[in-house]
Amino acid sequence: MKKAGFWRRWVALVIDLFLSLGFLLIVYETILLSQWNGYTIGKKIMGIKVVRTDGKTPDWIHAFVRSISRWLSALPLELGYFWMLWDKDSQTWHDKLADTYVVEA
Repeated sequence: MKKAGFWRRWVALVIDLFLSLGFLLIVYETILLSQWNGYTIGKKIMGIKVVRTDGKTPDWIHAFVRSISRWLSALPLELGYFWMLWDKDSQTWHDKLADTYVVEA
């Protein structure tokens, strides 16, 4: 039986950490946005919150879609995040997919 080398084990660890942290971030954001009136801890500190395009607090489905689709916004060099700079509604790609806005609280 051949033993796995350091670098293969290290890359496997990085992959597992990335996936587990991503999963935890999705759970964290989905729960807080849907149960804490559109806030996460960071958004509460910064005085901003997420609302649906109809002005209501995101339910768990909108929060989950927004959280999952954040990865799409990040993929092509963070373009989906920068999209808000020239979008007429200041929406990122994940806001568009989840029908949400980020507003001042």
